[in-house]
Amino acid sequence: MISTILLLGTVLATVTGRLGDAAGTVRQQLLLPIGQALDRLLAPIDRGLEPAANAYNRSLGRYFGTMSGLQFALIVGSVVALLTAGVWAPMVGPLVGGGLLRTLALASIWAIFAMSWDIQSGYTGYISFGHSVLSGAAGYTTALLIVHVDPGLSIWVTASVSVLAALVVGLLVALPTLRLEGPYFSLITFVAVLLFYRLTTAFSSLGGIPGFGQPDVFTWDPVMRYYYMAIPMLLIALGLTFMARSNLGMILVAIRENESAVSAAGINPTKFKIWSFALSSIPMGIGGVLLVGFTGNVDPDTFVIVDNSIEMIAMAVIGGMSSILGPLGGAFLFEFLNHQLFHGYSTPVRYLFLWGLVLLVLVFARDGLFRMIWHRLGAVGGESE
Repeated sequence: MISTILLLGTVLATVTGRLGDAAGTVRQQLLLPIGQALDRLLAPIDRGLEPAANAYNRSLGRYFGTMSGLQFALIVGSVVALLTAGVWAPMVGPLVGGGLLRTLALASIWAIFAMSWDIQSGYTGYISFGHSVLSGAAGYTTALLIVHVDPGLSIWVTASVSVLAALVVGLLVALPTLRLEGPYFSLITFVAVLLFYRLTTAFSSLGGIPGFGQPDVFTWDPVMRYYYMAIPMLLIALGLTFMARSNLGMILVAIRENESAVSAAGINPTKFKIWSFALSSIPMGIGGVLLVGFTGNVDPDTFVIVDNSIEMIAMAVIGGMSSILGPLGGAFLFEFLNHQLFHGYSTPVRYLFLWGLVLLVLVFARDGLFRMIWHRLGAVGGESE
């Protein structure tokens, strides 16, 4: 048995080493020449866009980061595409299998989850496997209020109470765990999501709320439902980007890089780690409320299961951790592949493709696809942040 384990370890190490060598060869012989050719092609376009980018940099650059011309065009183009998706998505949808607007709405929710995970785990380096507990707390609070209090409660009331519940649960998890270091924090968050999952399933078996039909929490009009999901997502992206660029974000990154040095500087790392978890809990709660409006029901397998937390991590890895906008892009790519490109395949086959993509990103683009693109565009202009 021991010899078999040693053999498997040797084989795994050999395969990993060869993948690393292959990744280096691909970067040197394929990606580098392609990048140089693109630089020559895009440089005139970047120079043409510089005046608009410089105007943005002078006014808002210090709050959200400076951009080159191409980076500015990418951000503006993406925002315009998202805001006009209600017009073009129904027309483009049939070309990619239908249901594109629904996929974009769902991707908006998962983008909130991925960005929320990133501001805590990506920035501090304390990897959480239990973030689905936070969205689950918000979702179940909304369901309880609608079913057991008043079905006619205003969305402003249910959403406010639900986000508060997510914040309370987040603090309950953070206060005892963020004093720990190393893998213990990750293990405890993993146990927390398992406990919460069992709690919800036990509650359901006792006559609880595995689901509550399809109340009109928002709307079932596909265009309006999309905007109910997309606009909060854009506002959360704006807010989290601002926070990540602030002194708080700098301290969180410093904790990830050298927590001992942060302590030596007279800053209490635990306090800021708790702040990051609280900051993460609020948009997670908003995402949980939006998911209730999207699905029209609440059940453990949709809201709480640990797979949800793993998918948030996958989206952040694909897009690029500790960047906010990277996980946003990763969420949209993940959901588009899952529900549009691979839609005709069975669930196991779809996830085989998706986790294969995560593996490829980890080997060939460790900083994430969208961060790689972002820095490549910035390099054309000579600088990027």
